[in-house]
Amino acid sequence: MIYFSLAIGLILVIFLSFSTYGLWTKYANTKTIHGFLFPGTIVHELSHALLCLITGTTIKELNLFTSNSTGIKYDKPKIPFLFDFIITAAPIFGCAFFIAFISKILANPIHINNTFPKEIDFTFRGFFDLIQHLLDTVWITLNSFKSQFDIENIRHIFFVLALIVFTISMAPHKQDIKHLVLGFSIFSLIFFFLEKAGIHLLKDKGWSFFLKELWAVTTLTISVLATLLFITLTIMGLIKGYRLTFGHKGSNK
Repeated sequence: MIYFSLAIGLILVIFLSFSTYGLWTKYANTKTIHGFLFPGTIVHELSHALLCLITGTTIKELNLFTSNSTGIKYDKPKIPFLFDFIITAAPIFGCAFFIAFISKILANPIHINNTFPKEIDFTFRGFFDLIQHLLDTVWITLNSFKSQFDIENIRHIFFVLALIVFTISMAPHKQDIKHLVLGFSIFSLIFFFLEKAGIHLLKDKGWSFFLKELWAVTTLTISVLATLLFITLTIMGLIKGYRLTFGHKGSNK
């Protein structure tokens, strides 16, 4: 069931990153947010560009260093849905790679469990067990992070900043969400039925290692994004409450 777990986890990442990025850019200083997220933006757009080159899709425009038109524009892919999904999903894997890479460079400052989910029956009850297992794993990941984080350790601080930048930078454009949700759902079904047909890809060490690393980064990303979204909504609620309470005091005189 690792494929379904990953699909659900990655879909959660899509919506959490999209929501958090949308709130940050809407209610905070846009230039400040874009400046803070700039390294992640570079990885995001270059990931699109790399997959455009691999799939033979023509890049019409690529702007990385201009404040008013950062982004990429490309022609319609040769294989519409498949290449659309591959290109739009590229930043998620690109940012995930940089999170794992930075973690390795910093000698794994936060140790995260990458154990696969246990096998769950392919039933209606099994689906809810799968969701519960994912949420439990995210909660364990968050607690592990809290217990290991040392604010006086420069490696930990740098890793947290990198996590925030690259998890938020996974946020897709609104028009790309449908391709991502459908794509991850369909590919999880394909890999599931391949396993049922006796094609056990998990026996391959390279594939198994990739999935374990992706699973660890996915649960870590959900933990970070869920926390950031909660903090963002809390601050917005406090500010709105303050304005409602004190904002119009002078107008009643």
